[in-house]
Amino acid sequence: MVSKNIIIAASGTGGHIYPGIALAKEFKYQGYNPIFFINNNTASTEILKFEEFEYIAFATLGMPRKISFSFIPFLCKMIISFLKALKQIATLRPVAVIGTGGYIAAPIIFAAKILDKETFIHEQNTVPGKANIFLNKITDKTFISFKYSEKYFKNKNVIVSGYPVREDILTATKGKAIKLFGLKDNIVTILVFGGSLGAVKLNEIARESLADLSLKNKIQVLHITGSKNYDKIQKQIENNQNYKVFGYLHNIADAYAASDIVICRSGAGTIFELKALGKSAIVVPYPYATDNHQYWNAKEIEEDKKVILIEEKYLTKEKLSKALYILKDNIKNTVIKNIVKTPQKLMFEEIKKCIES
Repeated sequence: MVSKNIIIAASGTGGHIYPGIALAKEFKYQGYNPIFFINNNTASTEILKFEEFEYIAFATLGMPRKISFSFIPFLCKMIISFLKALKQIATLRPVAVIGTGGYIAAPIIFAAKILDKETFIHEQNTVPGKANIFLNKITDKTFISFKYSEKYFKNKNVIVSGYPVREDILTATKGKAIKLFGLKDNIVTILVFGGSLGAVKLNEIARESLADLSLKNKIQVLHITGSKNYDKIQKQIENNQNYKVFGYLHNIADAYAASDIVICRSGAGTIFELKALGKSAIVVPYPYATDNHQYWNAKEIEEDKKVILIEEKYLTKEKLSKALYILKDNIKNTVIKNIVKTPQKLMFEEIKKCIES
């Protein structure tokens, strides 16, 4: 019997996991059995448990930025992960192995190549990670979200696919979301989030800028703080009914649907979600992202009059408030409907061609 297993290798937090999930759902819809290979951090495992996908966890470490003794445990973990991947791939007999980012992809794609499996990677950001630049040399196809990224890859097996945005984000409705969060339907709703781990400065300045307005019933706020910042922000907000604080939200689709303006980081997933939903947004790139890739992600949509880019080093209460008032006066959310071919469908079709050739 021919295997229908597909392995998706992704590590880190939601930035690599969620595009893998969007792709996995497409493969599942087409009759395949997606299995995730992930690193064993809490964020990855909780997301996949919630999405009800099968996964196998690996113990990995990120590559040290500088030459030091920390390279020794990094290399040891990579070798152990490679050997474990060899065993698991031989057992599962997948028809394809796909890496959606992070260092876990390197030993898994390399093991799959040795076992003569079809291999693919997807790069989400404008400036690709070192692992994907290396893996492009050995994979059958490389998918990229931004055309800007093409210059970083030497091999010619590159396809500009876009970023696989999850279907639930495109189909969530405002009326249902407003009721779900217990919001009012006659005032502007602001969504604030800084990624899976939060963002201290962004959280603090957003709270300072938005708390008074929400008390005066000028706006209402959904603020996803990240687990580390939740207790502090929640305590500062106290009993403000128009300011709702969450450590984490699995149903980000409903939060998007409820919101009129978004204040957020500029990971690739967020950028493509904002574009797909036509959301007004203030984007504050994470300043310590590798190769400053969040800044370059944000530059891709800065020309949109509904998007204002503020670098974190320039972020103040006054600048955020000014940007908010500019957007508040010109709110127009336009969900893109009837997309002819989603990135995940395009990727599925290209991968299927390789599988069947």
